Amino acid sequence: MDFGLNDEAALALQIDRLMRRFHSDLHPRALRVDREKVGPIGGMILYVISESDPITAQEISATLGRDKSQISRIVSLLIQKGLVEKSAAAGDARRSELRLSQKGALQLAAFNGAMVETTKTLLAHLDSAEIDQFSELLSKSLEQSRSD
Repeated sequence: MDFGLNDEAALALQIDRLMRRFHSDLHPRALRVDREKVGPIGGMILYVISESDPITAQEISATLGRDKSQISRIVSLLIQKGLVEKSAAAGDARRSELRLSQKGALQLAAFNGAMVETTKTLLAHLDSAEIDQFSELLSKSLEQSRSD
């Protein structure tokens, strides 16, 4: 059922379906390992912080495409739970930088395990060469989109 879509639109729908399947399969796994009860958005924030340590709440908001006040509330919760550490920025004390704490790194490791299980499930029908090729193509696409 292609609804007369061109190749680009069909590919966009395939990517969307893959992302929805990934998230729907990941959700119950992530809930099982979410010891701190930070939820999916809390987990995403932990990932963003780990990739860009240190980072500001405003940068997290831009990265995730979420409202700054929502991100600030969740970051405050992550700080209260000891998953994230907040400090003044080195060059500008008016800005706060966020870093993953040791406890946050442990929570993130648990989320990583859930993501690995989900990825294995979704890619189980591919052989190792196809998985390697898929990984290469994803890396190339993500790297290119980062530089645009």
